[in-house]
Amino acid sequence: MNTEIKLIDIREIKNQIAAVKTDLILVVVDSNVWQHYGKLFISALPKDKQFILYKSLEGEGTKCFEEFERGIEFFLEKGIHRNAHLIAIGGGATSDYAGFIAASLLRGISWSVVPTTLLSMVDASIGGKTGLNSKHGKNLVGAFHMPAHVWIDKEFLNTLPENEIRSGMGEVMKYGFLDSHVKGLIENEAELSEIIKTCAEVKDKIVEEDFKEKGQRISLNLGHTFGHAIERIYDLTHGEAIFWGMALIFKLYQKDHDQYLKALRDFSTKLEVDYGDPPWLNKTFPVSKIMDYLEKDKKKASVGAIKIIKLKEFGEFEAVEMQTSEIHKTLEDRKDELRTFTF
Repeated sequence: MNTEIKLIDIREIKNQIAAVKTDLILVVVDSNVWQHYGKLFISALPKDKQFILYKSLEGEGTKCFEEFERGIEFFLEKGIHRNAHLIAIGGGATSDYAGFIAASLLRGISWSVVPTTLLSMVDASIGGKTGLNSKHGKNLVGAFHMPAHVWIDKEFLNTLPENEIRSGMGEVMKYGFLDSHVKGLIENEAELSEIIKTCAEVKDKIVEEDFKEKGQRISLNLGHTFGHAIERIYDLTHGEAIFWGMALIFKLYQKDHDQYLKALRDFSTKLEVDYGDPPWLNKTFPVSKIMDYLEKDKKKASVGAIKIIKLKEFGEFEAVEMQTSEIHKTLEDRKDELRTFTF
């Protein structure tokens, strides 16, 4: 099923919800988002449908088994039916969590997303990946469950903390390497709304062609192999970690790494976001910790192997299956170089 992506004003959401063919709407909303926009959402709900509201924990904290159980039991207690429709309102963590609830309730009900962060607008809310975190790593439990609609209003960005803007820009830069149109928009300093819409459309097209990540969709993991580990080790935002994950991939595995590293910095300049120096600069490079996360990563191709996403050139990627032992050796051999690596 394809997802309908629309750029709308929050005040128009009433018409969108009214058009959903159900009498029962389940709403999962990030508790912090509710503090800012609760009254506005209430006024935007049509009166001819029943609504059941669940306020989830803020951010990644909601993607745990305990919170998942609470949400599932909350809705089941209300006596919901299979034609109910769930709407997730929040950032990427909220849509991951709420989408997994939608995939699980009564073996799957339809759902939609109102993304409220830059990261979720350009990436996380699109594509149907849902799930929870484990103590062993991010997003290791979940399901593919495509949302029916994604309703985007960039006005949410007006109340978004700066660190969340920085996070979203990391994913925007990823699309700059994967798609020539996005690259041109960044380089020409296009309006943010146009960049958001284009990134969303690029991801939606890729997902439409490869829903279960058997081919082209794996390109969206550029920077994520090391990025997820860096995110957990240094407690960074997702997009910032993906920025450094791409930097490591380019440095270690790209033949012409200088041009890609230069482009990465140029993108950050054009998008007016500065991630500073690598979090490991002049410290011990955390080889063992990175390998521990890689060994448990959901992108493992087989026992002892993982797929690394590299660039053939701007706009073209290749997925290279590498032995984790080979990656470990490369990091060990170059850890002193990486310790002082910046660009």
